[in-house]
Parts: sequence; C-alpha cells; structure tokens
Amino acid sequence: MEEPTLTLSELLAEAAAAAGLGDRVEAERLFRRATNRSPGNSQAWLGLAAAVESLDEKRACYEKALVINPAGAEAKAALQRLAAQGTSEQATEIQTALATAATSAAALSASASPSSADTDAASRTPSSADEIVYCVNHPDTETALRCNRCSRPVCVNCVKLTDVGYRCKDCIREQQDVFFNAETRDYFVVAIVSFVLAAIAAPVIEALLGILGLFFGIILAVVLGPAVGGVAATIIRKSVGRRRGRYMGIVAVVSIILGMLLGIVVAGFFGVGFAFIPIAVFLFLALSTIYATLR
Repeated sequence: MEEPTLTLSELLAEAAAAAGLGDRVEAERLFRRATNRSPGNSQAWLGLAAAVESLDEKRACYEKALVINPAGAEAKAALQRLAAQGTSEQATEIQTALATAATSAAALSASASPSSADTDAASRTPSSADEIVYCVNHPDTETALRCNRCSRPVCVNCVKLTDVGYRCKDCIREQQDVFFNAETRDYFVVAIVSFVLAAIAAPVIEALLGILGLFFGIILAVVLGPAVGGVAATIIRKSVGRRRGRYMGIVAVVSIILGMLLGIVVAGFFGVGFAFIPIAVFLFLALSTIYATLR
C-alpha cells in the first residue's frame, strides 16, 4: 500500500511521536524522509541524529544541523558530548565544526539590525528572571521548567525528557495521537485475524514441540517464537492497512492467547501431546515480538 502524502510538519510530528514511543526504526525512517524532503530543516537533522545508532552518523547529522543553524545550542551540546566519546581525530573534527559554527553565528549576529535583534531577544524571553511561575497542572507547585512545544510551565512530575527536549505529557499524548491513526473497526479486524491465526497455528506448533521432547522442544521454541511472532505481526498490520492503534498490541496478544487455547484444546481431541514448557517459551517470545511490533 502506498503511504499517504504528509506535509513536512506532519512528517516531523509522526517521527517525534515514534521516537517518544521508543520505535527507533520508525522514527529514523520518518526523519530520513523529512531530511530528504527538506535538507535545509535543522529540526529534521536533529531528530535524525537522535534516532540513528551510529556515532559517526549522529555526528554528521548534528554538524548539518549546525551548518543550517550556527547558533543551535542543542547541536553544539550534542557535538561536545560526542567529542568526549570519540577518538582524538574525531574530537578535532568536531571542535573545528564548532569553531566554524561560532564564526558563522558571530557573523550573522553582527549583520543583524539592532531593532530586529532586540525584537528576537524579547520574543525569546518567556518571563522575567524574578517572576515566579507555577505548574499548569499543580497550581501550588513552583517550577522553572517549560514544555518546549507549548511553552506552558510544568513541574518535574508533568514533564518528560524526549529526544527533542522537555515535553509536557499533554503535548506528548497529542503527538502520539498523530501516530495512532487506527479506526475503531481496526481493533475488531486485529482481534479476528489474531484469533484465527493462533487457532490454526496452535495444533501445528504443539505437535512440533511435543514430538521433539523437552530439551529440543525448548530450543525449537526459542528459534520459532520470534520468527512466527514477526510473521504474525506483519500479517496483522497488513490486515488494517498498517494503521497503528494505542491498544492494538494488547488486543492482538489477548486474541492470540484465546486462539492458542482453542487450538490446543482441538489438538488434544486428536491425541496431540501437550508440551507445557516449550509451548510457554514459544508463546512468550512470539507474543513479545507481536506486542513490540504493534504497540
């Protein structure tokens, strides 16, 4: 199925939501789409830097973000952390990039008119240093934290450090809602498909694991569990057009357990032996894979 065309802001929102949910692979894919579509967007490069695993690629992404926005504090801080982790040669390259950015930032600052600089500074100052602010959710709690998306003051209990900075829980949930685009009927489809797959597969899996005995049955369960779980998750996702739901993983897991129970009962009528430990190992690994894929 062809993916829907998203605006750049929608693409960045979905990528940030995926990162917030811990889906690094999906976040990386979406941030790469964003950088390909808009190579001059520093936020896209910052997001991609947080999503990729390679330190060299992280450094390259942060350097690109710094070239686009030489005054970017987040990219500078990240590069300094990477310099401390890398080799002396990498540290030298990073320091050169930081020095170049500092020169560019100074040049941009000098070329800006005083009036526009004053206006920008005023717009970036959320409040006076002496002003006391309180958490929007806990009016009696003083705080110095603000959500970097909605700028509302929030206390430590109402904020979370994400890959894109401190966000209040309301903004995180709002971004996740963009990522979760499943319709109500999708949950019924997931339940039916999961139940049927499990009911059909259970007798076959039980027969295989039972024939091999306890030791070899456990080994086969360890091998088959993640593989079968991955295939099942792919089928389930395709059945709902790859849409995502907040509770889709839970619905799939419960339906599969019920389907497995039915399949095991049916297999028992045909005299198929029940291997409890191998089945339990297989089920745990398969369900873990399915839940991680669909959540």
